[in-house]
Amino acid sequence: MKKAGNTKRQATMKKEGKPRELQDYSGRFDPNLKLTDFSKEGLVRLFQSACKDYLAIDGCWTTLMREKLGDKTAFAYAREMWTRWGGAAEPRRTCEALRIRGKDVEAVMKYCQFTASLGGLYDIDVKLIDKNHGEYTIWHCNSLDYFERHKDLALLKQGCENLCIPINQVSADWFDPKIKWVPIKLPPRQSKDEPACIWEIKLEQ
Repeated sequence: MKKAGNTKRQATMKKEGKPRELQDYSGRFDPNLKLTDFSKEGLVRLFQSACKDYLAIDGCWTTLMREKLGDKTAFAYAREMWTRWGGAAEPRRTCEALRIRGKDVEAVMKYCQFTASLGGLYDIDVKLIDKNHGEYTIWHCNSLDYFERHKDLALLKQGCENLCIPINQVSADWFDPKIKWVPIKLPPRQSKDEPACIWEIKLEQ
């Protein structure tokens, strides 16, 4: 059975002749408002905000674990959590949402463009060199900004090496275990003009 509110909303949309394309939610409260009522620009802002929340929750969790358990134990738990669950769950959900087909390097590159922990969050350039070889560069990384601002080299090494390298490979394994996802360049960097990092995704022959 359809809810009365939904029926009323659908009738209003039909009368108006087209769906709404709200840029934001600065107007009055609307109990019948849906995500589909917002413009592309509004939805992109909402998605990017959720990506930042995703990163912030991980950062808060890591900070708390370091305070309670110390770096060694906290970092070990973080690595176990991400490699056991996050590394495979994120590509699966992203590919299902965007209907990304296939298990090849091209599919991995599509995933990189829009997943919450990469293209949805950071400023990245991606290129598909050929069907078995891709590469991407992260130019602006919120995480690296935090590490550099707080001069936290331990957290930088944890995030950029002890987490990103194994997590990315777990994600690659979800597509195809023959695909290798490896860093070409990692922090620390000498200047903020340098990219944060560069990664290669390649099918082993």
